[in-house]
Amino acid sequence: MTAYFLLVSLSVVIVLAAVSYLLSASRLEAMAITRFEVIAEYKQQEIDSFVADQVNTVSQIAGLEELRQAGLELLAQDAGTESYQSAYLKLANRLFNATYRGSWAVMATDLIDILLVDTADGQVFFSTNPADENRRFTAAGYLGPARQNTQIIPVYRSAQSDKPTLTILAPLLDMAGEPYAVMAAHIRLPILVEIASRRAGLGRTGESYLVDGEHRLIAQAPFTRVDESGPVHSIAIDNAIAGKSGADLYTNYRGQEVIGSYRWLPDLGLALLTEISVAEALEPATRLGGSILSLGMASVMLLGIGIYLIARQIARPILAITATAQQIARGDLDQRAPMLARDETGALAANFNEMVDRLKQTLSLLSDEKQKSEKLLLNVLPEPIAERLKRGEGTIADSFANVSIMFADIANFTPLASVLPPKQLVELLNEVFTEFDRLCEARGLEKIKTIGDAYMVVAGLPTPREDHASVLMDMALDMLAAIDEFNRSHNLDLMMRIGINSGSVVAGVIGTKKFIYDIWGDAVNIASRMESQGMTGRIQVSEATYALLKDDYVFDDRGMIDIRGKGEMHTYVMPCRKAESV
Repeated sequence: MTAYFLLVSLSVVIVLAAVSYLLSASRLEAMAITRFEVIAEYKQQEIDSFVADQVNTVSQIAGLEELRQAGLELLAQDAGTESYQSAYLKLANRLFNATYRGSWAVMATDLIDILLVDTADGQVFFSTNPADENRRFTAAGYLGPARQNTQIIPVYRSAQSDKPTLTILAPLLDMAGEPYAVMAAHIRLPILVEIASRRAGLGRTGESYLVDGEHRLIAQAPFTRVDESGPVHSIAIDNAIAGKSGADLYTNYRGQEVIGSYRWLPDLGLALLTEISVAEALEPATRLGGSILSLGMASVMLLGIGIYLIARQIARPILAITATAQQIARGDLDQRAPMLARDETGALAANFNEMVDRLKQTLSLLSDEKQKSEKLLLNVLPEPIAERLKRGEGTIADSFANVSIMFADIANFTPLASVLPPKQLVELLNEVFTEFDRLCEARGLEKIKTIGDAYMVVAGLPTPREDHASVLMDMALDMLAAIDEFNRSHNLDLMMRIGINSGSVVAGVIGTKKFIYDIWGDAVNIASRMESQGMTGRIQVSEATYALLKDDYVFDDRGMIDIRGKGEMHTYVMPCRKAESV
């Protein structure tokens, strides 16, 4: 009877607390939605006002007659001449005066870079960041409309910095009023970050942030943490990027239940979201329901305490073993069940502890073996390939369109092998290849294999990289320098013959018990021929590699040579870097 009384009493208290919570929570949710819509509207107005000020500033600067005239004068000069340098400095001076001494100096401090773009070919002919000059403007598609009036390019990823960028375009007119160029000004995005992240009205857990059209986080409150390298998704983010606005209760990109408002800012290409955790928004309702529940349960619990204490005394040994088992299930194998009595429960605890000891020992052995296996696997396979293999992927084969392959051979090592003892010979070769391995790892390259005294390296896989040719050339130069140092320290005269080719390959893992990561393709064969028919102490490259490196290195044209299995091919040899020849 006591148990039934406690159950009925507890049920009544729980129902009363639940009804009170639901009624108050519904009202608080509606109030929170309205509140965050107002906050979002205010933040949007602040952002729009800031951007409008920047648009006005860029338009005013672009309209300055002395700046327009200086731009025309620079375009009229031939690059590299004395008159070009004079016109360049004049334009830089005019732009400096306009942005830091003119009436727009305060507003112009929110501009990061200013570029002048020739609308005829889309080339940047002047920039406050010289690295951008003589490059094609990233968002060339906006240049046409910008010839007529000021344009805002919605936030995009800069090709140079891979960072979110907001750009304002304004036409530059010649003296006849015709557009001849476009001024592009990058806006300081941290200002938008600061506006969006202001905490006024957000409470303890509230936050406001911006997301671009690629679902990448732009701004967030300073106390949050999120991986910004990948896209973020939630119902609110997806709806906002689709051009919808609204406010509701939803799960945010962290998987947390929130109440928030979302809207799309079309001119900026950004979604603005303001959110607060459901727990904080509904905290008053939670407190009300909790108070009712606490007061009601207090009286019920007084009746149940006596029964509980008696039952717990009886079940205490079993509960102790159960608690220990739960901790062990969570991974804490150092826990042991207490022996609270010298009866059947005590024997059960002893047997349980013995079983845990055996389990811990077995898991320790398995962990050691797993670490050894993984370490051994990483010695023969690249880490990304090893991870795919561990995930159970079957045949691993990938195509890579742009890689560079290098074969390097110690040309006079074979004669040395006939005069040195085997141990000394292997020690010398191991010392050389160990240094090559260190250089390879330092530059992030992939060593494929060694064959005798030959060394094979590839750049651009398994992780593609744009600088595959140049980084492999630098590796080749490092190898020549390493051989020179080796010769000095060992009083030897070893000579390297190195060949490089660039192109497409197929890479994959062969073998089921003894794995080998290798590459195949015509580009590999040509790289091998570049080495075998190369010159000692020099680096011979194919025409494909030369096309990628000719602007950064000085090559000697070797002309057409007969390549075994390929016919005549145009090759080049490289004695030094371009910078070293100046």
